[in-house]
Amino acid sequence: MSMNISDVHLIHRKAEPETTAPPILFIHGAFAGAWCWDEYFLPWFANAGFDAYAIDLPGRRNRSDYARLQDYTISDYQDAVFAVIDSFDQPPIVVGHSMGGFLGWRAAEEKDIAALVMMAPVPATGLAAPAMQLAVTNPALAMDVASVHAGDIASVDALHQTMFSKSVPKDVAAQYISRFQVESQLAVAGLYNPLMPNIMGVWGTPIKIVGGDSDPLIPAAHIHWTGSICGRSAHIYENMGHGMMLETDWLRVAEDISEWLYDQVLRVSD
Repeated sequence: MSMNISDVHLIHRKAEPETTAPPILFIHGAFAGAWCWDEYFLPWFANAGFDAYAIDLPGRRNRSDYARLQDYTISDYQDAVFAVIDSFDQPPIVVGHSMGGFLGWRAAEEKDIAALVMMAPVPATGLAAPAMQLAVTNPALAMDVASVHAGDIASVDALHQTMFSKSVPKDVAAQYISRFQVESQLAVAGLYNPLMPNIMGVWGTPIKIVGGDSDPLIPAAHIHWTGSICGRSAHIYENMGHGMMLETDWLRVAEDISEWLYDQVLRVSD
């Protein structure tokens, strides 16, 4: 189904002070929402001089289209992202986490964007390989993840183990568990379809790829694989889990991204 910008919900934190830097569009992963960026990243990047936006992909809880969640496919999510990109006055910086990184790659293939940052991204080739590694290395957790994909609610223990490093107290997972939601099974299934990345489509786009060494969902090997596809070196943070924007050391990641954007001449000089 086609998406118009009027169909899409965004959280916007205005740059302070105003600058001419490209806006940043943050794309969340599966089972989450724009809220995960608004905890730390949106206000921090707004204070760093960026107009910061976070998209709610279709079917988020407390939105008018939540009842249609299970009708949405990964293509519908992609169309929503494209609608937002097309609404900007200039090519935006795109930052995607997990499934959002997958969608960010697709955006870089087809749209004019200023830069792409992928945080613990589902590889451009799909989720099958990381899922297989999880099944081999941690079958119990793989079963928990599979049940969540099927529509069950994660336990606090399962959420903590999949999303966070051991440095994050378990009560943090308990704090966030009510904010995560079920996900479209069609969209998740779409992540398992093998896809051939369009390398030439992202040619010339500045790309940064990061991951965590304590991430069981997208382990470091698959972060490096994504980097190798586009000829970039990925950076792996120590003591960092999958939910990088909510981790104890989230600021480390935000500062590195901001410095990288400055190096790419995408941020207004002081």
